[in-house]
Amino acid sequence: MYLTQLITQFFHDMRARKLRTLLAVFGIAWGTVAVVLLLALGGGFHAASKKSMHGMGDSIVVIWPNRTTKAFEGMQPGRSIRMKSSDVIEMAEALPEIGLCSPEMTNWGRMLKYGDRRMDASVAGVVPEYEAMRNIIPERGGRFFNPMDIRERRRVIFIGNGIKDKLFGKDKAVGKTILVDGRPFVVIGTLQKKLQNSSYSSSDDRRAFIPYTTFISAWGNWNVSNIVVRPNPPQASESMKKAVYRYLGRKYRFDPSDEGALNMWDTVEQDRFLDWFFWGLQALLGLGGALTLGAGGIGVANIMFLIVRERTREIGVRMAVGARDWHIMVQMMLEVALIVGIGGLAGFGFSALIVWLVQVLPVPDWLGRPDISPVVSLSTISVLSLVAFAAGIFPARRASRLDPVKALEF
Repeated sequence: MYLTQLITQFFHDMRARKLRTLLAVFGIAWGTVAVVLLLALGGGFHAASKKSMHGMGDSIVVIWPNRTTKAFEGMQPGRSIRMKSSDVIEMAEALPEIGLCSPEMTNWGRMLKYGDRRMDASVAGVVPEYEAMRNIIPERGGRFFNPMDIRERRRVIFIGNGIKDKLFGKDKAVGKTILVDGRPFVVIGTLQKKLQNSSYSSSDDRRAFIPYTTFISAWGNWNVSNIVVRPNPPQASESMKKAVYRYLGRKYRFDPSDEGALNMWDTVEQDRFLDWFFWGLQALLGLGGALTLGAGGIGVANIMFLIVRERTREIGVRMAVGARDWHIMVQMMLEVALIVGIGGLAGFGFSALIVWLVQVLPVPDWLGRPDISPVVSLSTISVLSLVAFAAGIFPARRASRLDPVKALEF
């Protein structure tokens, strides 16, 4: 009953101060919109950036053989490291720190032809594990290589979606035969379109892949262009890199501490940096929204100070008939909570509408799809609660500390 009376009193007072109440509610609603949208847009951009970066692969390390930079066992620096595909396969079997591994031998500028259509593209020889590491997802009806393709050196080829569009248009490519530098290959799969903002040769949509054994048979080249490795476990890239340096240092006789002998691109480390960067960006965006919401809280606090001043006599009467200090504080804090609550609900509703519009409208893939996640909702509610407390505690304390005698004389 007491709570009902307080709420009734609140709406009675707010009707008497419509403009002030409307401005306070609008300030809170606008601040809520700022917090929710900035966090939601930042989260969507973060997710899209990670997805695009993972278009190249999840938790992989790309290794290129280079030149030694340190003298070792009487040999001068500057020696070229040339690795063969068989050595890479042996290394994958010998090191428990390696989860998945594939040699990659690449020929750039190969002529691909189907009928009267032709284009230049890079052709890489790899193993079946390459599919999982590099997020090579076939379109329905196609496939990547299997161990039998490797053993039998089959003339099969997996092509990127850009090559498929160029050579076949809207026609089906799987099962058709294309010529690669005049050599016939059967298309066994085409790449499903994916986001990819990073690569180490060219985008996968314009690349073709064949079994590494077939690559060796066709071009007689055993030397790898690079190695793609996934650590075991996936996040343990540092220990895996040290193990690779030790193993290859023994194999090719270079100092295991000679980091120049091998160039490594550690996407696990890059992923960590990206996460920290976007968490910092999220915090910055959240702070900007919180400051906007704080400005709305100042407006609420000003209104409450005015209410305390205008209701001084009423507060004095209540104290005179037995109201305790905490009764007055509860009343003031409840009124603040109602103003902030109404504004917060209005802000959440408007934000949800904006997020829904962005999700259904055609926006660039790199922008991502914002989402009011539980983290965003909890963060916004926390800021709203803090603003409500800060905006209400000082006017409520002033009201509860009024001298009843002086209040009755006001």
